[in-house]
Amino acid sequence: MLNHIIEGKSYTSGELFCGAGGLTRGFETRGFSPVFVNDIWPAALHTFLMNFDSSYRRSKGGIRDILAFPGSVEMIDESNVLGKTRNSQGRELQVGDLDVLLGGPPCQGYSVNSHIRSASDPRNFLFRHYIRILRGISPKIFVLENVPGMLSLEGGVFFEELLEHISSPSEGCPGYDIDFKILNAAHYGVPQDRFRIVVVGTRRDVSDKAGKVNLPKPVHYSLAQAHFKGGRQHTFHDAIGFKKRPVHVATASPLWRSDFLAPVTVFEAIGDLPRLSNGGGENVSLYDENIPPENSYQRLMRSSSKELYNHWCRKLAYPNTERVRHIPVGGDWRSLPRELLPSGMQRALRKDHTKRYGRFAPNDLSGTILTKPDPHWGTFIHYDEDQDRLISVREAARLQSFPDHHMFYGGQVDQYKLCGNAVPPLLAEAVANEVRSILDIYCSRSIGGKRKASIAARG
Repeated sequence: MLNHIIEGKSYTSGELFCGAGGLTRGFETRGFSPVFVNDIWPAALHTFLMNFDSSYRRSKGGIRDILAFPGSVEMIDESNVLGKTRNSQGRELQVGDLDVLLGGPPCQGYSVNSHIRSASDPRNFLFRHYIRILRGISPKIFVLENVPGMLSLEGGVFFEELLEHISSPSEGCPGYDIDFKILNAAHYGVPQDRFRIVVVGTRRDVSDKAGKVNLPKPVHYSLAQAHFKGGRQHTFHDAIGFKKRPVHVATASPLWRSDFLAPVTVFEAIGDLPRLSNGGGENVSLYDENIPPENSYQRLMRSSSKELYNHWCRKLAYPNTERVRHIPVGGDWRSLPRELLPSGMQRALRKDHTKRYGRFAPNDLSGTILTKPDPHWGTFIHYDEDQDRLISVREAARLQSFPDHHMFYGGQVDQYKLCGNAVPPLLAEAVANEVRSILDIYCSRSIGGKRKASIAARG
């Protein structure tokens, strides 16, 4: 787990479809400063700017240091970006100057968990505008994130189109050398099994001089199997620690490889946060002084934060209040008496829907954090049976690896959605570390080449 802000040269980033800023939060830790940003959702853009633009925050939205593009990415032209912001040397940003372009186009149309998965969903085509802007401003490196379902929808035609257009040269852009993989956030210290496809491209003149960016190798193991197309082929399968998921982690067989760290558990992530009642908590509160941070993850999450933000939870109503009383730690809907089961689930097979009405197991990883903490659709019940409540927004943020000083804005529903849609910052940070290593080499060799040329010219 990376846990400090890197010193030295600063690089520039821009982000499309920014959401709450999970990608940028990870990249900022490795020395990248955002110079422009876009999102169609006002709550997302406001949350991003409040967290990363100090002038915007101080002026309560009156002044911006980061160039912001509200509305659809379809309305952005590269001329809106070039010449209107600054590169890392303080000059007007020109074609080829931006160090990295980030983005995660909307994924609902690709997701295998979507209720209506359709190739005609208009959101499926927004990645084309990412490509258009990418080719127009020609950043040195790009990073694009999406759900693994992008590989399988319509036989993968969307993903194939993405790779073909990005790798091909065009006027003003030599094309990109690409690496892609399905990454599990748990492999990078996030206390959550969350599979995402990440595509990283290195502009060919950069890769010729410094090598191309490759995606980071796992640091932690996980027990999760990737049961979807490309899962075995495109994941770091050696970081799955066990051939078969054991019932109890403590009695599991030895790891395939001993050099992976153990995963960060739910308890390690949220065990220091104050107790709440059903529907309790405050948007701004204080830590419990009697519960200090007990491990490196909690200390990392608390760093730079004196107050506790977004630690409030959605209120459960009857019959859910009665249902949660029957669910043990690590349990799910199968522990419910038949009369308390929703009518649709009374016909379900016991091997199906094993995340529904789930209560977290404190010594395990979280499943994928979703945008709405509805117990009917996933595991959202706090592991403490004395609390019998849903996890708070801040607990969801901890499970996503957002530091406590990263605030979510809007109403409680908005905050859960912003958090659930985000890229886990520690996953982004691991990718950023690989990106920075190539940029460091590229910049050092570029400066060295200019110095040699200057000496030769004087000689």
